[in-house]
Amino acid sequence: MNWLRQIWQRRRMERDLYEEIGSHIEERADELTATGMSCEDAVRQARREFGNATGIAEAGREVWRWGALEDFAGDSRFALRQLGKNPVFAAAAVLTLALGIGANTAVFSVINAVLLRPLPYPDSGQLVSVMSRTTRGDGPRPETLSYPTYFDFRRMNTVFEHIACFRADEASLSGTGAATHLRAAIVSANLFAMLGVHPALGRGFLPEEEQPGARVVVISDGLWRSRFGADPQMAGRVVTIDGQPHTVVGVAPAGFQFPPTPEPLDVWLTLARDRNSATLVPVTEERGSRMLLAAARLKKGVAVERAQQEMDRIAGALAKQYPDQNRQVAATYVQRLNEALVRDGRDPMWVLFGAVFLVLLIACANLANLLLARTSERVREFALRASIGASRARLIRQMVTESLIISLLGCAVGIAGAFWLLRYVMPLAGNGVPRMQEATQLDATVLLFAAGLSLITALLASLAPALRLRRAEFAGSLQEGSRASTGGGERTRSALVVVQIALGMVLLSAAGLLTTSLTKMLQRDFGLQPGRVLTFNVTPSGPSYPDERRLAFHARLLERLRNLPGAREAALGMPLPLTGSSMSVAFQIQDRPTAPHERPRSNMAIITPGYFRTIGARMLRGRDFNERDNDGAPPVLVVNDAFARQFFPGEEALGRRITPGATGKRGTRMHEIIGIVGDARQSALGRQPDPIYYFSYAQLSWCCPSVLVRSDGDPSSLQTAVVSVVAELDPQLPVFETQVLSDQLDRATTGPRFVVTVLGGFAALAQMLTLVGLYGVLAYSVERRRRELGLRMALGAGREKVIGLVVRKVAVLVFIGVAFGLAGSLATGQLLAQILYETKPSDPLLLGVTCGLVALTAELGAYVPARRAARIDPAEALRAE
Repeated sequence: MNWLRQIWQRRRMERDLYEEIGSHIEERADELTATGMSCEDAVRQARREFGNATGIAEAGREVWRWGALEDFAGDSRFALRQLGKNPVFAAAAVLTLALGIGANTAVFSVINAVLLRPLPYPDSGQLVSVMSRTTRGDGPRPETLSYPTYFDFRRMNTVFEHIACFRADEASLSGTGAATHLRAAIVSANLFAMLGVHPALGRGFLPEEEQPGARVVVISDGLWRSRFGADPQMAGRVVTIDGQPHTVVGVAPAGFQFPPTPEPLDVWLTLARDRNSATLVPVTEERGSRMLLAAARLKKGVAVERAQQEMDRIAGALAKQYPDQNRQVAATYVQRLNEALVRDGRDPMWVLFGAVFLVLLIACANLANLLLARTSERVREFALRASIGASRARLIRQMVTESLIISLLGCAVGIAGAFWLLRYVMPLAGNGVPRMQEATQLDATVLLFAAGLSLITALLASLAPALRLRRAEFAGSLQEGSRASTGGGERTRSALVVVQIALGMVLLSAAGLLTTSLTKMLQRDFGLQPGRVLTFNVTPSGPSYPDERRLAFHARLLERLRNLPGAREAALGMPLPLTGSSMSVAFQIQDRPTAPHERPRSNMAIITPGYFRTIGARMLRGRDFNERDNDGAPPVLVVNDAFARQFFPGEEALGRRITPGATGKRGTRMHEIIGIVGDARQSALGRQPDPIYYFSYAQLSWCCPSVLVRSDGDPSSLQTAVVSVVAELDPQLPVFETQVLSDQLDRATTGPRFVVTVLGGFAALAQMLTLVGLYGVLAYSVERRRRELGLRMALGAGREKVIGLVVRKVAVLVFIGVAFGLAGSLATGQLLAQILYETKPSDPLLLGVTCGLVALTAELGAYVPARRAARIDPAEALRAE
């Protein structure tokens, strides 16, 4: 602090220093005058005896540590003047770094918001995710919890202050204006306490409000303001949700969004909603029905590892106690909540960060090339400064300062570019990644990252010029017409271009691999024709819609929809294809008795007759459901081809009987397979079609399937008519999530397409920087060899031979760069192998195309220097010699 105070008081201290020196000289002069010496001689003698006053003042500044600051300030002013004298160089250098720093800052802002920044809850480091670890399928993987398992975890653990469960749901609000669809979450009563969040109005849930019959709700700040006019007396009001009165006990704080969902939540309901179910066995009692996510707050002093051990012990005990349902989930995953929330988005983000880091390295190499060229041009200046006493360290410091000034200017422009990218480009990634919206703000951490990046780039970019300057020979550089230079710089610049070519090729090959993979994924057969299918949701549920009335409502709805002008077919389906949603249920094959915990599992779906015609799936064998397949008819199933291949290999699946674990009003019954349909994929991103068996909605009337309508033309033209039909049947039922089914495919692939597009943009940027770097090296080489090339032409060398000299240099640089780039591309391909679809990491065709593009970039970079070399006037070159 004393040092800082000295800096702020610098002028006063300097004035005091000079006054002190002056007073010493005056006192001595007075003493000498008293001895009879004249005033002028006395002052002269006093100054001679005192010594070099300027040197003493400089020594004082050194004691006060001002010298380094003054030198830096002087170097900075000089650097700014030099950049002002050469605006083309300054613009090229600043823009080059701005591209690299801006891209890195934007991507780091996303990584910081999604992966690194703590969750916005008190002591968020104590929050963890708790999931089962299933051993089914291709190996251990996370699995959701069933209600009974969650209740056991909550009751038996000793490591958590709270463990809360939650799942997404849909609801409707009526009674206060037009019926409105609500995005809901069903949560345990301790969710708000677990997160450490207090409602802005009212309170959170009480434990007894989880019990059957309880109907309470916490509403969001957005719903409170938009629908209820921010009523300060909202707590205690009664609202109608799904036809039932619910008491509003609280209003969530503004911005509260848990659990994370693509769209903001409107309401939070307790587990009583599922306990109030009218099904034969409430889902809260189904140990095999796994649909819950869970989060917990660790007790003080409890580490994640200890919590993992205890939860594994509890899961193992439950597996022994309930082998039929829990044997395959005998362990758990306990991990930090902020890590668990972005599990699927982690790898793509690091891929992008690696890509922008390579772009930054290429930008650094480009700036180093520019600085090397500028160092060569300024050799006479450096020689002059060295001749009057400047040390090499002082000259290098000046060079580093200039590089730092360029980096800081590039950082400022790059931050502006990063802000633009975050505001207009990153939102194209969609809402699939939690907390993505937080990345649009450049906080202090991101700005510090950008500043640190600019400092590192300044040091990296100035390294090569500094080394050349350290070994430079200045003797003779001041002679008129001297061609002395820093020497050897051309080899260094060529090496930097090789690095650029290699790194650019790595980026280009990675972009090519991911583009090829995504293209193959999108061009494969999805087993359906989604282009003319309109889908929407409507939820006739609650006590006002028991099973019989709900079935009748859907029957009338489908009949009305089929009669709409332009509509060809209509059906119900749950879950919708291409969404990635699934319901997995075990089953027993007749004549293959197995223990309950060893029974096979498969995805299931519930549909109505005409569903396959509506989505455009092909019936391969057997028949579809019809109107006679109702609750009073023998239970039947349709399975997809993947199901038949997996569970009946080498056999005919038609006519076989299985007993699914899914239960309806009549409990568990044996079903006959009556048809085999093509593989209509549930997941747009799945590598292989999942086995699915389909139930008739009339025989398993779970609430509530989505509605699908196939049109003869543009399906979006039916939206208004669809809403009118539903309103005529029941004006209190809102229509929501209306979309064309093909849009779901686009939505599901938004993330991968965004990554591929951005990576391709970075690869193109890398090629552009490489082109600029190659052009700079060749142009500099031609200029240095101008006299030599003119002499060759004077002695008879043709223009083609001169161009050949330039082309050979390009060929050597490209060959070396491609050799290193191929090695890097092969290594990168192996790192990406796990996320590629039907694409070999070492695809020779793709590598060949990449090499061709690199060669084309090199040709473009060589074109102008080669033409310049061919146009050299031999006479002018010889006269200069």
